Amino acid sequence: MPDFFISYTSADRAWAEWIGYVLEEEGFTVTIQSWDFRPGSNFVLEMQKAASETDRTIMVVSPDYLKSRFTSPEWASAFAHDPKGLERKLVPVVVRSCSPPGLLAPLVHIDLTRADEESARESLIKGIIAKRAKPSRRPDFPGAAMRPSVKAFPGTGTGSSGEAKASPYMPKLKRAATDADKRRFSRAAFDVIKTHFESGLFELARQGNAIEGDFQPNSAIEFTAEVFVNGQSRCRCRIWLGGMFSPNGISYAEGHLHAGSNACNEVLSVEDMQGNLHLCSMMGTGFGHVERQFDLKQMSPEQAADYLWRRFLLPLER
Repeated sequence: MPDFFISYTSADRAWAEWIGYVLEEEGFTVTIQSWDFRPGSNFVLEMQKAASETDRTIMVVSPDYLKSRFTSPEWASAFAHDPKGLERKLVPVVVRSCSPPGLLAPLVHIDLTRADEESARESLIKGIIAKRAKPSRRPDFPGAAMRPSVKAFPGTGTGSSGEAKASPYMPKLKRAATDADKRRFSRAAFDVIKTHFESGLFELARQGNAIEGDFQPNSAIEFTAEVFVNGQSRCRCRIWLGGMFSPNGISYAEGHLHAGSNACNEVLSVEDMQGNLHLCSMMGTGFGHVERQFDLKQMSPEQAADYLWRRFLLPLER
């Protein structure tokens, strides 16, 4: 009997396959549609077999998953066998920001929405194994630190009056950021941009029936966003981590540039200013309507997300 059946929608296939691969690396067995439902098989029977014969079900939860009409039967069987969650038959793994409703709301979930790959893997494995979450070291004491009073040393360091001399001023020296620091910063910034686009498309689609948004996570370090108005594509972009200039850069390509190509319209590089990291535009001129709203040479991840989002939506404003 396989350990896990992975339930997902096509929009989250990359996440489902990543989760499945990580679990099998850890020695678990999984059943997943894209790997195990082969051409010529009966999809309905395969789904029924997977849901009933695997020990536990993992839900790859996202806004698309919650809106899908076809995912409910996939997790309903596991829920029916363990409605109180005592056996943890149903394990929600949230990969894109959303709020599970109804029966799913009380279930404790594994959240991967803002994690880089290393921390996402750790969260997934810890959540699946579900050992007691006691820390390996004693937590810091939360109360006030009480120190015994110590009398001033009467020797060197006091003036003739007995008063203690002030210590010389010591500057706070900031170390330069390491390559590892820059890599972590760029991954975290990419996740901020990814979440900004995903939630923005969702909110945009709520503005009217004529507008539709499509968010496609192509991999853990790349996604595509597109806006349709009356069924016609008006805005499209691809954003990925890395590119022609730096493995830590964040590349942005507008329109239908070929997937896998390094051609892009903007690259955000990671810059170090006395130990403080920020994002810097490498292609922005500062003259455009959107560009004038930002300090392109020094942006936080949140500012960079808003900058790229506004560039992406420019065709809607023309």
